[in-house]
Amino acid sequence: MHDEIDDEYAHEELLQALVLRLLTSGELDQLCDDADLPQLTDGDGQPVTITSARTYREAGVLTLDRGVWLELSDGSVFGLTVQISRRPATEVTLRRR
Repeated sequence: MHDEIDDEYAHEELLQALVLRLLTSGELDQLCDDADLPQLTDGDGQPVTITSARTYREAGVLTLDRGVWLELSDGSVFGLTVQISRRPATEVTLRRR
């Protein structure tokens, strides 16, 4: 995905990619442990897991915003929107590796 970042929306797309990477890098309960947060559990006491994490575009969300669409094992669905409130004062470019 990092090769597909549009320079015009670099901030939004970079943050979207980072959030997506973070939320798919491990199990939700382990991510909570690492952040010293309580774990989500379902009605049976089982840890809630992320069953799907996709960009808004990949999930077919009808918006021009960038963001991550999350589906959890308890049936809940969340959209985490990355929305810019202020553009940088100077030009910013991407340093490609």
